[in-house]
Amino acid sequence: MSNMRSILVFFTAILLILLACQSENQDVVLNIVTEIPDEATGATCAEIIRGKEAISDTTYNGDLVSGWEFTLKHSNGFMPHGCQIVSSDDGYPTRDGKYSLRFEVRDGDCNSNEGWNDCETDRSRHELTQGGNHLQDHQYEGNEYWYKWSVLMPYRPIKQGKAIAFIGQFNSDNAARFYIEDFSKGVGYRFNDVDYNILEQNILIKNKYVRSQWTDIEIHALWTSTEEGFIKIYVNEDLTRTVKGPNMDGAERIYFDFGIYNAFLSKCDCEKMPTQVVYFDGIRRGETRLDVQR
Repeated sequence: MSNMRSILVFFTAILLILLACQSENQDVVLNIVTEIPDEATGATCAEIIRGKEAISDTTYNGDLVSGWEFTLKHSNGFMPHGCQIVSSDDGYPTRDGKYSLRFEVRDGDCNSNEGWNDCETDRSRHELTQGGNHLQDHQYEGNEYWYKWSVLMPYRPIKQGKAIAFIGQFNSDNAARFYIEDFSKGVGYRFNDVDYNILEQNILIKNKYVRSQWTDIEIHALWTSTEEGFIKIYVNEDLTRTVKGPNMDGAERIYFDFGIYNAFLSKCDCEKMPTQVVYFDGIRRGETRLDVQR
């Protein structure tokens, strides 16, 4: 009887392990995006912004953005393919609703404005930046906000060699403090001090779980120049990392940029940069977690 009980326990354990593995694999497969059109045929972000001054809650009835608004990061050199609003009706992937934002950077895509030039600083990008009134619509000392967006990364990393590839950054009027960054082994973050010294850097989600599938990123942040500051990072609903300490020392405001931004292109270990495409959807800001969740 004792031997029979041991055998039964053994096979029950094996069955539970197999079911767990099957469940995990189903979770991954269900999120995989397998068919994506090669080229974009949507409305360009530049067109929308010229007509309405920003992409905001009123753009497509809040399908893309809520709680804030965005405009072009650097308008000079911003190409029509750089950012487009695409629709599920045309076969493009969306996380929720009918529309998503498609960013593309090709070799040689560099932007500029007064006081800055990507082409002269070994960079390339197409990014949107938080718009509105700089004195009242951004993030300031003591502000606490929740943020959420979904990102669809391609099946291969957009990072090339030792060049750096960012897909989101909380910038400030004196230094970029917090980045979402693409790595060769997954997607992660970088936290800087005011002098751009890296205080923390790590992978948040590995390639197996982030490539060719929608990933939900949430940030809960208290912006302050004191030790009370924090940035809590949630990936697919799970709290993954908490960064503590000053996150805007010496700055007057924090603002969010997203899209594709490459730095130190000369370190890419390539003859030319391959074309990079990333999708974003549901870019939200609110005072509570409920405000950014649907």
